[in-house]
Amino acid sequence: MKRKVFPRLRPGGPGGPISVIRTYSSLAEQLHQTVTSRRLPLVFDYLHTQPSYLLDQTINNLFRISPSVSDNAASLPSITARPRMPEGHHIVYFPPQVSLSELLPDGTDTLHYPGEPFTRRLWAGGSVNFVTGGPVLDGSRAVCIETNRDVTLKGKGEEEKVIVRIERRIGRVSEGEGIEDVRARMMEEDEEKPGDCSIIENRHLIFMRGKSEEQLKFDQQNFGRNKRILKPPQAPEFRHRIKPNEALLFRFSALTFNAHSIHLDKTYTKSVEGYRNLLVHGPLTLVLMLTAVRTQLVGCSRIINQIDYRNISPLHVGEELTVCGKRKPGRDDGAWEVWIEDREGSLAVRGTVRTRGL
Repeated sequence: MKRKVFPRLRPGGPGGPISVIRTYSSLAEQLHQTVTSRRLPLVFDYLHTQPSYLLDQTINNLFRISPSVSDNAASLPSITARPRMPEGHHIVYFPPQVSLSELLPDGTDTLHYPGEPFTRRLWAGGSVNFVTGGPVLDGSRAVCIETNRDVTLKGKGEEEKVIVRIERRIGRVSEGEGIEDVRARMMEEDEEKPGDCSIIENRHLIFMRGKSEEQLKFDQQNFGRNKRILKPPQAPEFRHRIKPNEALLFRFSALTFNAHSIHLDKTYTKSVEGYRNLLVHGPLTLVLMLTAVRTQLVGCSRIINQIDYRNISPLHVGEELTVCGKRKPGRDDGAWEVWIEDREGSLAVRGTVRTRGL
């Protein structure tokens, strides 16, 4: 971990630089040990077509494309046809299987939570590697092995935050296969090795300190003022303007089994988090970017292989956002630059998508 620079204080005295650095280092080590040592439960699911179908019904209209199946709600895709899971649709499988009592006051679960005082959570970005191009949706049993791979402490004082990197490995399992056999087959000491997995995802969650009354009052009065506008890339090949509403956020929360209050409870979001309105889900922006690129690849014999992305600033319900992208010139991996602009035209999410031939 990069050593943090602190202001000069009287050497050797209480609160001097040596003791402050030791305290900071001790907290960082404690958090790393506590969170990464958790043995998270395996999450099992069946790869039926309905979750993917419902996600299609939720987002395809945003891109003015027809759903991949009939509009007749009684006509689900056939599992005997073995359709491939569209890139990004893994988000609506393997939801957190925790009891209601295991949820925190803000509706999030405790699996990755570093503890007090870091009570506020945001999705910071991550990466997804579609190792086999995505599993087929044939109703077979599958598993997600989740691991808290890394924990980093950054900032100081009120700005101090904890970043947790979560790895999720998805693959097929048989009905009678033991948990330890599953782990041995899919997990690798070297994170770069895929093991027997079809998808490997890394999620970056940021946990921040709760806001004081003074901070909340200031944020509520000044949110968005003097905001630094980040210039997005120029000359996109596609632009999709979308105005997310509360129904979209609710449906995505339901599909992902996500009870986080910042997407559902406007009063909480304003009075506790200090935002001006409900926040668009971080994983929803991931799905939007992947869907936008996937529509560009139709008929060109290429599929998405990987995405790396970072959420830069929050996006709010009722405010137009624009999903953009363009091919990166001179690349042999069929790479696309993708991003999302907020209503002011500032860069809010940025990523890189790599593709490969079928």
